[in-house]
Amino acid sequence: MGANPLKRKLAAILAADAVGYSRLMAADEEGTMKILSAHRAVIDGIIEFHEGRIVGTAGDSVLAEFASPVEAVRCAVEIQDALRTRNDSLPEDKRLQFRIGVNLGDVMLKGDDLLGDGVNVAARLEGIAEAGGICVSSSVYDQIAGKLDLGFVDIGAQSLKNIDRPVRVYRVEREGRATPETITRRPSRPAAQAWLAVALATVGVAAALGWYFDLLPGARPTERASVPAPAADERAKAEQELARARGEADEAKRRAEAEAAAAAQARRALEEQRAAEARARAEAEVARARADAEATRRKAAAELAAAEEARRAAEAAAKAAAAAKLPQPAETAPRAAPPVPVTEPPRVAAQAPSAALSRRYQGPWTAIFSCAAFRDKDARVFRGPVSVTDDAFVVQLGERDQPGSLRLRGVPDRDGKLRLLGSGISNWPQFYGKPYPAEFDGRFEGERYEGSGKLGGRDCALTISRAP
Repeated sequence: MGANPLKRKLAAILAADAVGYSRLMAADEEGTMKILSAHRAVIDGIIEFHEGRIVGTAGDSVLAEFASPVEAVRCAVEIQDALRTRNDSLPEDKRLQFRIGVNLGDVMLKGDDLLGDGVNVAARLEGIAEAGGICVSSSVYDQIAGKLDLGFVDIGAQSLKNIDRPVRVYRVEREGRATPETITRRPSRPAAQAWLAVALATVGVAAALGWYFDLLPGARPTERASVPAPAADERAKAEQELARARGEADEAKRRAEAEAAAAAQARRALEEQRAAEARARAEAEVARARADAEATRRKAAAELAAAEEARRAAEAAAKAAAAAKLPQPAETAPRAAPPVPVTEPPRVAAQAPSAALSRRYQGPWTAIFSCAAFRDKDARVFRGPVSVTDDAFVVQLGERDQPGSLRLRGVPDRDGKLRLLGSGISNWPQFYGKPYPAEFDGRFEGERYEGSGKLGGRDCALTISRAP
């Protein structure tokens, strides 16, 4: 039998991407990475609050799925509101805005990943959205119309890149106002009842006026002055009814406007409350992440200090053992004879092994790391300088204790074995600023060291050779 077909399901897909990310990185890499990390913490927290699942990230972009298109659009609106608040506190040239696209479609499951046309349409909708804006497909709009207090602008059928059919697209108006051709809102019940009463009164007045004028079919202006008294009374009564109906209509209109203003104010207050709650959750997540990173860094520093102390103790023990093996001075002659002067063993004898090692490992050296693919990162080869100080090999990449840095240290034994221990600080967006352990074991063969180990969870090979 053939392989089982791919599993499919209907899902609401949210695609978000930063605007001008490359330009900001070119101007200030570290500052942009800090702003992106803070923005991503806010985005991830809001997605989790709305029961979404992040299925993919690539630097400055996010892809998430939702079971409900209503929750997906709510999440998109809260993300843009929260990011607008954060950007308002930043200088204009440091602000990082996002575009968001939302689509409802059939997708394929491959492990934890989502594939298919439903995902591609969401990504293309994000591409045509404005900075800080949201675009949704007609499949989403059809499901959420009348369920969210938002406005939508129909921007027509759009030809999207690599999509073989036009897609009707709506732009979300977060101020809650819609153009006449998009959404027709139902008036509130009190306003509708008032307008109905006005309509009925107007019909009654019109009927009364029609009855009155039917009494005088073809009458001329000079003849109307002689209308009987009952007809004049009916006309006056009709005019009074019309004036009263107009007054009631004006009053109903004022009440409807007041109710609409009160509803808009209540909606804004609710949106501000939700945004404040989302900001508080995001800030709490950022604080927790920073605390975890600091605790991990301190633990790694303590382990490194303990390893350094153990190395020093081992070196001291080795030197003491070497000194104990030195030949002792010969026994002096009998007491009656004059004492024979005894020469003290040279003090440098205990340092001979270290001096030999220093001569053997004089630099300069170069380290080459060959690391296998890990998670969403491709295989990578990079190199760095090696220094030899007090017979210890030290590999230092980048500025110490800064993201992207790595430090290894180790002392070779007499047969050329060398174990390098240390730690680094990650510069990957999802682990930015977090420390990771590093360890390599290997041996010198002639003028070349071959070893293997790990950088965090990533398998790597290490080669140390003399620099050309």
